[in-house]
Amino acid sequence: MPVNTKVTSPKFLTRMGEVELLEFFAQRRAYDDRDGEIVCSDVRPLARGIRNALLAVTPLWIALALWLAR
Repeated sequence: MPVNTKVTSPKFLTRMGEVELLEFFAQRRAYDDRDGEIVCSDVRPLARGIRNALLAVTPLWIALALWLAR
């Protein structure tokens, strides 16, 4: 004799909907976190390169400022 495994309780269906919604938000947050890490991993070297470039040309800016101040 087959066993009926289908649940028709409204309480159970509500809980299943809540669980699915929580899983959806958890997955979405995981994707957002991963995307944030990818962006940060690209931005850090760029910021370091810009900082190094500015530090490299600082003496030129100082020389230009002193020359213009004369």
